[in-house]
Amino acid sequence: MMKLLITRAEPHASALAEQLTQIGVESCSVPVMNIEPIALTGVTRNQVLDLDGFSTVIVVSANAAALLAEHIDHYWPQLPVNLNWVAIGEATANKLAACLPELPREAIYIPDGTDSEALLALSVLASVETQKLLIVKGEGGRQLIQQGLAERGARVVELPLYRRQPNLAESKALKQALSSHCDWIQVASAESFLFMLEMLGVKGANSNTAALPHTAKWLVPSLRVADVLIAHGVSSEHILCCKSASNDAIVSEVLGAL
Repeated sequence: MMKLLITRAEPHASALAEQLTQIGVESCSVPVMNIEPIALTGVTRNQVLDLDGFSTVIVVSANAAALLAEHIDHYWPQLPVNLNWVAIGEATANKLAACLPELPREAIYIPDGTDSEALLALSVLASVETQKLLIVKGEGGRQLIQQGLAERGARVVELPLYRRQPNLAESKALKQALSSHCDWIQVASAESFLFMLEMLGVKGANSNTAALPHTAKWLVPSLRVADVLIAHGVSSEHILCCKSASNDAIVSEVLGAL
């Protein structure tokens, strides 16, 4: 039976494992990333309190959606009205709607893809000159969304609600999983791949990647992530680019490779 290493966190890992079982693929799971909530400061608390001063709220992940909903529940007796809500990915939209019952799922704008280009192609973000936009996200990360909207004349504010950390406690489990035979390795982002390297004791581009399997296929969500793997010595012939980071996209790519 073919085997896939899942590196994403719960609950997505268990859901993916179940889908893989249904198509006859074995899996093991080692989450490589921890999510650490960031306490609100005076500045970020004011951003939450001034939520109704924004025209659009862009939520980049399910983690961001859950944490924002907690703060809204704490500071707002009811959801501010006349806001455009944008969620990157179906999982983010689902989490946002589940955590904010006053927000109808169908009222959330979702781009066709999970990259910055797809987001900036949304009609609701086409004419944003002088508008004030809030991006709810993790600490750091890509700046393409902010840059693209600023170039259109928008006033963009970023609200970081969590930071990502390598799951060093699972380093031994990751090494054991990679030492066993894996046909595929799922990687959700460039950052999660770099966390894998850190957990394996590999540091810096062009360093020794002998700890990585050289026959497995890597499942990545975008060409940008593929480029990061290639820069660290993974052969492009061993990289499969999924349509997105969703479980359905991963399963679809695996089915096509069987």
